[in-house]
Amino acid sequence: MSKRGRAWWISLAAVGALVVSGAPGGVARAAEQHRTGDVLASDLLSDRIGPADPAQRLDVYVVLADPMVAAERALANAVVDPRSPQYRHFLSPAQYAERFGLPIAQRHRALNWLRGGGLTAAEQSGTGDLLSASGTVAQLERLFHLQLSSYRHGATTFLANDRAPSVPGDLPVTAVLGLETLHHFAVPSHAVHPAVGGFDGTIDVRSLWKTYNVPSDNEGQGAKAGVFMVGNTAPVIGSLRVFETAENLPRVPVRTVFTAPGKPEDFLLNAGGIEWMLDSQSSTGMAPRLSELAFYSAKSLGDADIVAAFAYWAADPHGPTLMNASFGGCEAMPFTTQTGKGDLAVQLGNNIQAATEKSLMQAFTEGRTLFASSGDTGSGCASLVAPVVGGGNGVLVQPVPAQNYPAVSPWATAVGGTVLDIDKDGARKDEQAWAFTGGGSSLFIPEPAWQRSEPNVNRPCLLTDSDGVALPPGTICRGVPDIAALSGNATQALRIINYNKPDEAAGTSLSSPLMMGMWSRVIAAAAHPIGPAAPAIYKLTAQQRAADLHAITEGELGGNGLYLPGPGWNYTSGYGSPDLTKLTMDLAGGTLPRKHPRATKVPNPPTGNAVACKPFGTSPVGNIGPNMFGDSGKGQDLTDAAMTLSPDGKSLVITVHGPQLTPTVPLGSVDKEVAVSWWRDGATYVVTASVDLFGRVTGTAEKQQRRSDDDKQPPGLPKKPPVVPVTWTPGTVVMTVALADVGSPKVGDRLSEPVATAGSRFGPDDVAGPENDYTVGQRCG
Repeated sequence: MSKRGRAWWISLAAVGALVVSGAPGGVARAAEQHRTGDVLASDLLSDRIGPADPAQRLDVYVVLADPMVAAERALANAVVDPRSPQYRHFLSPAQYAERFGLPIAQRHRALNWLRGGGLTAAEQSGTGDLLSASGTVAQLERLFHLQLSSYRHGATTFLANDRAPSVPGDLPVTAVLGLETLHHFAVPSHAVHPAVGGFDGTIDVRSLWKTYNVPSDNEGQGAKAGVFMVGNTAPVIGSLRVFETAENLPRVPVRTVFTAPGKPEDFLLNAGGIEWMLDSQSSTGMAPRLSELAFYSAKSLGDADIVAAFAYWAADPHGPTLMNASFGGCEAMPFTTQTGKGDLAVQLGNNIQAATEKSLMQAFTEGRTLFASSGDTGSGCASLVAPVVGGGNGVLVQPVPAQNYPAVSPWATAVGGTVLDIDKDGARKDEQAWAFTGGGSSLFIPEPAWQRSEPNVNRPCLLTDSDGVALPPGTICRGVPDIAALSGNATQALRIINYNKPDEAAGTSLSSPLMMGMWSRVIAAAAHPIGPAAPAIYKLTAQQRAADLHAITEGELGGNGLYLPGPGWNYTSGYGSPDLTKLTMDLAGGTLPRKHPRATKVPNPPTGNAVACKPFGTSPVGNIGPNMFGDSGKGQDLTDAAMTLSPDGKSLVITVHGPQLTPTVPLGSVDKEVAVSWWRDGATYVVTASVDLFGRVTGTAEKQQRRSDDDKQPPGLPKKPPVVPVTWTPGTVVMTVALADVGSPKVGDRLSEPVATAGSRFGPDDVAGPENDYTVGQRCG
C-alpha cells in the first residue's frame, strides 16, 4: 500500500470542522500586559460552590516562549540519524542548558516578577523556560488579577480561576499551569477487564524470561531505570522487597526523587498505589541486577505536576537513561479550551502537551528513553477529563479516535499490549494483540523523522498540528505503538505484591515497564550509547526485524476497534514483541554486560529499639483528600502504627493512630478497614479491623500465600479466619492477635515490611510504613 495513499476516518468530518472553527489557544497582547489563554470553558465554571480558601497554597508553573525550539528539534532528529555528523552525540543536561537556555536576564526578570508577588519561585527546567512557583490563593489572585473558586462539574469538585491570568507584557509567557485542578492524567484500572480471550493464566515474571528469550548472561548490570509515580514511595518499595523475596530475586538499589518544590511529606498521597507496584516489580523482574531503580514522585497526576516531573527528569544530571510512564490522557487538540463547549472542549485532549514536549525532546536529545503505555481503551483515547477507572479502560473502546499521550509523543517509545499462550516453562506458543490495547494514528502529531521509513504508517493527519498550525495536505501522522509486550486480559495477568499481599495486574501499564526492564539488558550490553529505543528499532533492517521481533498478526477479537494486526508494523502492536537475545546481538553487538559493578547490598529496614520502640510506619496528618463522593477522607487519615508483644508473651498488640480514625464508614463505601500486614517465611499475614454500615466492628487474621494455577483448593468449605479482638475508639485502633493465628512467630523472629492501611475494601486511602521491621519480643510503652 502506498504510504500516502488511503483516505480514512470519514466519520471524523465533525472533528475536522471543530479544528477549523475552534480558535486555538494563544496569547493576546495588550500594551502593558497580556492575558494567557489558561482558563476553562465558561460552562464548566457555571456551578460555583464558593471562593477558595485565601490561605490555601498552590503550586503553579509559568512557561516562557522558547525561541530556539526549531534548532532543538533539528538536533533531536540528528542524534538518531545515522547520516548526520551529530549521530549518537548525545548531550548532557548541562550541555543542553548551555546550548539552548533562555537568556539569563529574561529568566531573572520572570523570577523577580513572581517573587515580587510574594511567591516562592525557582527554575524547574535546566533551560529556564519552565518556572515553578508556590503561593497562597490570595497571593496568586493578586499577582494574576483573577479569582480562584471551588466549582463542581458532575461528581467532580475542583479549583479554577474565573478568568485568564494577566502577566507582564515584556515577558514571553505562553502558559500558566496549575491554577485549575480539573485536568489530570489517569492510571489504568487493573481489575476491570472483561473475559474476551482464549488465553488465560497467572504468569510469574521468571516465565517471561523464556517467553522473550532474554540473554541468560545479562540481567541489566550497570543500567539505571526509573518510574514516574505519584505520592508515597515507602509502601511501593516495601512491596518491591516482598516481591523480590518471593521471586528469589536480588534487592535492587532504589532512589526517591521528589519532582516539585516542597517537603517530602507534601508528596505522601497514596494515589494509584497498585500501578507503581506493578511498574517497579515488572521492570526489575525483567532486569533484577539494575544498578538503580529511581522513583520520580510527583505531587499528583494533575497536568501541572506531570509537566514538572518530566522537566525534572530531563534536567537531572543523575537521571536514569530509561524511564516508564504508565499513565496518560488524550493527545492535545487545538480547540481544547477555546470552543466554549465545556464537555467537548476540555474533555478532548490534555492541557500541557506543548510544555511537556519540550522536556521529552530534551531527554531524547540526551539519549534517554521514555517508555509509555499505549493505553487500555483500544483505538480511542481516554477522553473524560475526570475518568472513572481510567476512562473505561479494558471495558470499551473509547469513541474519540485519537491516541494517548505521552505514548503518542514523537519523543517517546510507545508500548502496546498482547496476550500470551505459553508452555509451563514460559516458551511462547502464540501471542495475540489484546482487544483493548491502545494503538492507532494521531490526529495532529506528524510522524517523526525516524518513523518515515515505515510504509505501514500511512494515516494522514487532520488539518492542523496540536497548536492549530496548518499542516501540508497529506501529512502523515505519528503511528503507535512502536513495540509490544504482555498486557494480559481479564483472565491473564502478572503475579505481583500489592501492599504486601499477593495480587495480579494486567494492562498496557504492565507492557511498558516489562519492555523497560528488557531494554535495560540491551543497554547493559552496548559498548556505545544506543540512544532512544524507538529510533533504534526502526533503524534495524527488515531482515533483522524479522528475526528479532515476533510480529503480532492476530488479535483476540480481530483488532482494537479501528485497527487490525497484520504482517510487519501495524497499529495494534507496532513491530511486535522481542526475541531479546537476538535483538541485543543486533543492537549491542553481543549480550554480555559491559559493566560488572559489585553487587550493592540493600539492607533490611531497621528494627525498633527495644527500650523506646519505634512505630513501624508513620504518615503526615492531612495527607489525603476527599473522594469522588464528597467524603473528606479525614476518617481514614493515619499518623502512625506500631506493634508490641503482650505482657503474657502470647499475642501481638497492634496499635494504629489517626486524629479522626473513627468507626464510621466513608461516603460511597459499604465498610471501612484498618489493616496491618507483614511478610514472614514465604507468606503475608494480614490483621484487619472492619466496621460496616451498622457500626459493627469485627477483627480477623489471615495468611495469604501465592498459589500456582496448578494448585488445587483443599476439599470442603474454606476455614473461617480467626477472630481478633478489636478496640476501636476515636483516634485509635487496637488489635490483639494471638501469635498462633499469625504463623506462631517466636521471640527474635523478624516481621518484615509491616504496613498499615486505612480505607475501604476497594483500596486504601492512607498508608503508614513500612519504615521499621518488627522483631518479636520488642515491647513498646
